[in-house]
Amino acid sequence: MAQPFKHDAANLHDFFSQGGRGFYIPYYQRNYSWDEENARKLIEDIFSSIKRTLTKPNNSIFLGTVILHEEKNAVTGVHTDTPNLLTKIVNVVDGQQRITSIAMLACVIGEQITEMVSKLQTLAGAAPEFDKLATELTDELPNIRRFYSVEISKTGAQPALKPKIIRADDVSTNPVSDQWTLSGDINKFYRSNTSSFLSKFIAGIALDAIPTDERVGLVLRVFREYISEQINTADVSLATGLLSANSVTDGSLSNFMAYPPNWTTIHSLPPDEQSVYFGGMLLLAACSFLKNSCHLVVIECLDLGLAFDMFQSLNATGTPLTAFEVFKPQIVKAWGTGYSTVIKSQVDRIQSVFETESNSSDKEELTDKVIVSSALVFNGMERSRRFSEERDWLTDTLENSLVAGSPTQKSIDFVTCIADQAEYFLSFIKPRKSPKNANSFGLCTQLQTMGLTPQQADRAAFCVFYLKDAGHQFAHVVLSVFYSKLLRAQSNAAAKTAAAAEFVSVCEATVAFFTLFMGAQLGRFPDSDYRTLFQSEAGNISFANGAANQTTTFVKTAFRKALESQKIYDAADPVVARQIWVDLAKENAWYSRKAVCRFALLASAHDAAPDLTTDNEGFFTNGMASSADLLNCRVWHSSQYEVIEHVATQDQPSSIKFAAHFDATVYPGNYSIVDKLGNLTLLSRPVNSSIYSEWPDKVFYYWNLTTPASTAKGPTGAALAVSLGIGSVPPALSTLVASSNYLSHLAPLAFRGQCGLHWDAAFIAKRSEHLCQRVFDKLDAWLR
Repeated sequence: MAQPFKHDAANLHDFFSQGGRGFYIPYYQRNYSWDEENARKLIEDIFSSIKRTLTKPNNSIFLGTVILHEEKNAVTGVHTDTPNLLTKIVNVVDGQQRITSIAMLACVIGEQITEMVSKLQTLAGAAPEFDKLATELTDELPNIRRFYSVEISKTGAQPALKPKIIRADDVSTNPVSDQWTLSGDINKFYRSNTSSFLSKFIAGIALDAIPTDERVGLVLRVFREYISEQINTADVSLATGLLSANSVTDGSLSNFMAYPPNWTTIHSLPPDEQSVYFGGMLLLAACSFLKNSCHLVVIECLDLGLAFDMFQSLNATGTPLTAFEVFKPQIVKAWGTGYSTVIKSQVDRIQSVFETESNSSDKEELTDKVIVSSALVFNGMERSRRFSEERDWLTDTLENSLVAGSPTQKSIDFVTCIADQAEYFLSFIKPRKSPKNANSFGLCTQLQTMGLTPQQADRAAFCVFYLKDAGHQFAHVVLSVFYSKLLRAQSNAAAKTAAAAEFVSVCEATVAFFTLFMGAQLGRFPDSDYRTLFQSEAGNISFANGAANQTTTFVKTAFRKALESQKIYDAADPVVARQIWVDLAKENAWYSRKAVCRFALLASAHDAAPDLTTDNEGFFTNGMASSADLLNCRVWHSSQYEVIEHVATQDQPSSIKFAAHFDATVYPGNYSIVDKLGNLTLLSRPVNSSIYSEWPDKVFYYWNLTTPASTAKGPTGAALAVSLGIGSVPPALSTLVASSNYLSHLAPLAFRGQCGLHWDAAFIAKRSEHLCQRVFDKLDAWLR
């Protein structure tokens, strides 16, 4: 079996000196991005390590790992303009920033050598050591050139040296990338910021005269200024140390000078001439150290996929490539000349979303979420966030969509699906939670621009906010399908109106399914049921399966069947379904799932009023439409409803003030009763922290919080306090009441207490059933 990869610890001389080998930076790689900090760190590391050898002769530095993949069939017209121009072309999978920067550093060192040789030759008459040092430095130039150039032996090569490193460019250009050219115009064939610089330097243009962009110019300036400073400040102490290091057998600077100076002769020179010589020694030592004592670990993989997986596992300090960035060149290749006009806009949509992340880990996380979701939505595939799985899905799906190697409508749909998923994440999932008591919401505004009415936008956004707060990410795959339909409908007014209504309906149905699922049982989220919605051979809503099933009717039917399969629902008979679900839900401890519990409490009180019927005190009855609109974005984010309050306290009070109102059976040793839906309500945090623990005290709070200044005839606060046996009013109550709106969901509780009725285990059970019935009635309507 062939070795899947080769690895070696190579010094820079060995790495850059392989004859006829050029480095190609593929299209998916990022632009050259080194800044002043990167450049300064590299050059400081090198020169400080050179000085370190004076006390630690074997000192060397490690510059990281480079991962390469040989291009077995280099394409003429892409990599070169002439067949077999280079002996070997390797793609740089990891390390392009470093090796490009080292190549640029070599150019600067080459410039410094040329300048130093000129100075030394000028002083040659003063001492033979100047001429010898000039010769040694001149002899280093061919070695340094190998860092940034590759020599072409092919007949007609003009010039014989070509840039060592080139990079792919935008496919809309001609050529579609930098190309090694036999004798063509360097301005045409080397257009990227880095290869343009290298080609012009090779052509003999002075470094100062080469036009560069800001990024390349900054790095070059750091290198030039730092090296010049080191050369100009080299002194006798440094030179003496370098000379000692030169004689250390097997040391990092061993024999870097073939012609050591006569120290007596050098010391007899004027200080300015000595300074030139010392600077020349340091520059020669730098050439030797760069070649022989700066190391890379080089991994060459036969398989590109292995190269990428290895890159992901080894790269800890650089900026990792995402699966989509690796996949992008395959899209470019598949569409060829049609890339810019047919699919580039969709790729740009995807990239614009990923680029909203400011650091690599967040970008990678966002990419993972989008691709994993896209795989399920497009063709029902389950993929982990492992890099290789994501890459393989992208590659395989694209290849399977091609016909005779050419893209089809399915290919377009595939890339568009990813773009839609990316935008959905950006608009629906990524935004932070809106602040408390917000009155406007960005998602609502966006949905209105897409054709939803203000009421529709608010309801859809409310559903999204609830699902997010419940931590139920998987539900979004369903919503995203209908968001895609909404995007497709934007150009047609009638279609947009229909898609808007459909999107809201699916939002409601998904929320209903999730809440009913979670309310009737304790345990897992219904993730497997969503997967079935995209994977079922009997019919699914994946894009690969077509749009026929992408309807609210199909989704609602699937949701009802999924609930039935859990034995918590009857898909055919709403009456039976209600009884099955309520019997289960009323016994469950809702409090442990905070977001689900809050939603259920709001749903049960939505458009409701206190039931004044005898024996129903503490219950709701249906009110007029919009009389108590609690299922909206404003209420969901309102501080008035943010805390789930236990009416009978979660833990038994340590002391009992109103013994006649205390029911010890509420506390059987666990939370099975107190955490039921019937024992819960919603309050603001200040009220929740101020309210007294026992039922009469709470009634008085509830009554004050639900009684505006002008109301129907009823008891005065003082009279109610007397009837309840309350001798002292909490000092915070007047302030809390003054800042409170009419809280309709508390009105039945206040009414029950006002009637002098108790809050006990029996009533908690009855109220749990009552609230669960109201929740079911609201949500089942959203499912049918």
